Amino acid sequence: MKYFLNALIFLLIHINLHANSISIFGGSYDYDDDDTSTLYGLNYHISDTQMSLFNILDVNPFIGGFFTAESASMFYGGFETNLGPDSFYLNLSSSAGIYSNGDGKDLGNSLQFKSEANLYYSISKTTRLGLGSHHISNAGLSSVNPGANNFYLILNRDF
Repeated sequence: MKYFLNALIFLLIHINLHANSISIFGGSYDYDDDDTSTLYGLNYHISDTQMSLFNILDVNPFIGGFFTAESASMFYGGFETNLGPDSFYLNLSSSAGIYSNGDGKDLGNSLQFKSEANLYYSISKTTRLGLGSHHISNAGLSSVNPGANNFYLILNRDF
């Protein structure tokens, strides 16, 4: 956990990117297995570099990380998109990152992929509350590939 916090602080201080928002989340890690633990995390949304995907969908990059009460952690980066009106919308993302199981679940190797779906409700012009879920897997790159399913509450704030 110490390495997670140090790396996250380093990234936030040294990256010269403008982010429209930060999401703080907490919930349940691996909720459908015997290794259930508490999950805490932070996402840094980089909205000033919006890209069009096949002229159909606008995507933004983001970086983030999480840690669990069992000392598992993951740093990741990927792309996200929002679907729906600003007041109530679906946020979908896909990312890849480095995972450390600590005393938690062994997911097979360090390289992991994360797919995520979050549902947000705007409580003010700059603040949103959400409910989210993501799945982590090594996509079959290792013979050990149990995956982990997680759900959490999110506070997202523009700055």
